[in-house]
Amino acid sequence: MGSIQFIKTTKQRRKPGKVEASLNKKLQGVKWGEFKLSDLFESSNGDFDIQKEHINGKGEYVITAGLTNNGILGKTTIKAKIFNKNTITVDMFGFAFFRQFKYKMVTHARVFSLQSKFIISEKQGLFLANSFCFLNKKFGYQNMCSWTKIRNEKIQLPIKNDTIDFDFMENFIAELEAERIAELEAYLSVTNLKD
Repeated sequence: MGSIQFIKTTKQRRKPGKVEASLNKKLQGVKWGEFKLSDLFESSNGDFDIQKEHINGKGEYVITAGLTNNGILGKTTIKAKIFNKNTITVDMFGFAFFRQFKYKMVTHARVFSLQSKFIISEKQGLFLANSFCFLNKKFGYQNMCSWTKIRNEKIQLPIKNDTIDFDFMENFIAELEAERIAELEAYLSVTNLKD
């Protein structure tokens, strides 16, 4: 990660949405650095305009724009560029999703793939993709998101010793997942749906 430099640090960050108090406290207690997207990621696009009639339930997943099914259109065997797993897709509305599987992308819906310039785990990828949540407030049909428009945008990430704190990201997502699973199990127990 030698060439990645943080721009500024802050001691506190605005309160996130619905995160439990202990996790919220962790987010507020960590140091944050601001990073330019083009310093962290490289962008690429699909090479074939995959249509609905190409979806056959076989092959790789196809990514399109929108929130429905997290932007997954279906599967296809049509010949098109295959993107690596552990990447982030961003669509024309600014919705970002971490992809832990290989996939293809439509070209008509203006979706692009971001490959990090460093190796990331699934949990780190989920944390990073969530850092893009501000984009869907800025973009839409009238002003579509593209790599050209966001490459100089900055995201805040946890830092330790002036570098990205990947351990914090990993542990935070693991704790968040464990908390949500415990809540679900408690709900299933109370409603007698645990089987």
